[in-house]
Amino acid sequence: MRNIKWICFIVIIMLSGCAHLSEQKKLEHLDAKQKLFMKALRWKSYEAAASVIRFKNPARRLAPIEGLGKITVTSYDLIGSVPNLVEGTAVAQVLFEYIQDSTGRVYQVKHSQNWWFDDESKQWFLDSDMPEFKFN
Repeated sequence: MRNIKWICFIVIIMLSGCAHLSEQKKLEHLDAKQKLFMKALRWKSYEAAASVIRFKNPARRLAPIEGLGKITVTSYDLIGSVPNLVEGTAVAQVLFEYIQDSTGRVYQVKHSQNWWFDDESKQWFLDSDMPEFKFN
């Protein structure tokens, strides 16, 4: 009987460790998707950046991305990211610095990002539009 208790205890510890690893993997995937989005904007890979966006509301459409060619993102800084793994969501704040190509002016824009985890595809998606860059 005593051996059964120890075996149950060990199984419970191992399962809790596996749950922690699963949560850690989810966080790593979120971090990778956030970096992919920011780097894609930085290197003018707008199609790659748009591929990260999938709205939870299927009726919602992405704003046109043609105007993005008029700016150059020079830096980005992930100010903060608050994941809620129980709900499969995360809220992040990113500060982009960019140049208007036609004027040479430097601007900053803060982008609020709402991320969600799709259990079916096991991927994170952005439920927010592109940052509101000034194009003139």
